[in-house]
This record gives sequence, structure tokens and C-alpha cells, in this order.
Amino acid sequence: MKNLDTRSPVNYLFLLLALLLWVLLFVLIKVSFIISLVVAVAVAFVIVLMMVRVSPSSVLRSLGANPASEKHFPRLHNAVEGICVTHGLEKPDLYVIENSNCNAAAIGDKHSQALILTTGVVDSLDLIEIEGLLAVLIAKCLDKQLHKKTVEAFFLRIPLFSFFKTGKKYKKDIADADMRASQLTRYPPGIQSALSRVSELGAEIENAPKTTSHLWLVSPTGVEIGETHPPTRERILALEDV
Repeated sequence: MKNLDTRSPVNYLFLLLALLLWVLLFVLIKVSFIISLVVAVAVAFVIVLMMVRVSPSSVLRSLGANPASEKHFPRLHNAVEGICVTHGLEKPDLYVIENSNCNAAAIGDKHSQALILTTGVVDSLDLIEIEGLLAVLIAKCLDKQLHKKTVEAFFLRIPLFSFFKTGKKYKKDIADADMRASQLTRYPPGIQSALSRVSELGAEIENAPKTTSHLWLVSPTGVEIGETHPPTRERILALEDV
């Protein structure tokens, strides 16, 4: 938790749990001040740490994603392997969501990452566009903040923390991922075409929790100009200068 800023819902939950446990032990049960404080902090830390560790798998389940086997999705695996081998990167896990719309997301923790694509992407985009899209997701995986973003997507689903707004601060990260992706593929037109096609075909994912919006290639809410992403047209134009 040390890498999470003080405005993070994780830290607020930790402080809230520690306070409630301390009140329970010290005020109600009459345990000594020092012992009750130490126990409250320790128990709160363990609870929050366990929640942080299960965050990626919980977010993955909330999206209804299933593993993409090499047998059924050879193009995806070949494209990801091609990018990762070329740049000496560890291959992330691949998942798919049964949805005819086109969108994709990246989640992860400190040890592993996962790329999630809709079946609409697989069925509707050509190989160059899929490579461009995957490059953006891999660029997201290279972001050291991906674990934090995944954890926040999980914690923000708790009604108590619904007032937190994290999307705006990640807008620049999404633009940076586009730029880094262009370095991975060395072919910006492929990324531009992927973004254009995703926008054209529809990127809305009805069952995606709104708190996961910043993890997606484009906003899954169906709103082109929102809090979490720069306008797609703006992203496409920015790649013209690469």
C-alpha cells in the first residue's frame, strides 16, 4: 500500500477499519489503549492487504472474462507473442468477453498482467488493427501504475467510496500509452485504424462496472467525451506527429 497516494480509497478504508476496531476494543471492550491500537492497526492492515491482493481477480470476474486459449484464438496469441518477443517483454495472459462491440482492457498486479478483448474485436478488426490495439494494451501493462489502477477499480465499487473520482488523473496516461504503443509496433497507422474502427463499431460494454472505465482502450460507457479518456479523434490526430 505504500505506493498508493493518501487520497486513495485503499488508505481511507484502512484508516476507517483501524478506527472502528480501536473503538470496539478500547471503548467497548475496555482493552488497554496501546494494545487496542496495535491490534486494530494490525487487523485493519491484514484485511486491506487481502482485499488488495484479490482485486485483479475480482475485477476480471466482474467483467465476465474467460481465458482465451491458443487453440481458439491463435491470432491473438501470435500477435501478442510477436510484440513481446521483439521487445523482450513477458507475455501477459489473454482473456475474451462475449460481446459484439469492440473494446479491450488491461488489468494487473505487481507480478502479472492480463489483456481482455471482446469477441467483437476478434471478429471485426483485421490483423494490423488487432496488433495496434494489443500494443496499446501492452503499453498499459508497462505502466507501473496499472496495479494501483486495478486496485482502485475494485475498491471504488464499495458504495462508501463512490465519491472518489480517479478518471481525470489518468487521461494523460491513456495518451502516453498510445505513444508507447507506436514505439512497440513502429506503425502508428495501425493504432489509428484500430481506434477509428473501435469508435465506429461501438465500444459500449453494458456489464462493465463504471469504476473500471480507466482500464479500457476507450470508455466502455458509450460516452465519447468522458472523465476517463481523451476524445478518440484527438488520440488519432496525436499519432499523426509520431
